[in-house]
Amino acid sequence: MTGIWLAALLLGSAFAISIGQEVKGKVINVVIILLCMAVGAGAGFAMSLGRGNMGMVPGQAMPFAIMFGVLGAMVCVAKDTLQPKD
Repeated sequence: MTGIWLAALLLGSAFAISIGQEVKGKVINVVIILLCMAVGAGAGFAMSLGRGNMGMVPGQAMPFAIMFGVLGAMVCVAKDTLQPKD
């Protein structure tokens, strides 16, 4: 299952970056995707902290980072396709 998410991240990110307007739009898309991945990694790491029931999902930083990265790529695609072309 991780392979499917990783493929979705790579393909979605490549598509989101390629449809960015000019260089500035492409850099903004990369930053959005990386920030979403950082938030996902932080959320996954935070879920693994604690003891007892609080730390029942160890090692979830990377899967959450991948899932949030895919979400960030979809946001970038929506942002670029819904904006009017200048």
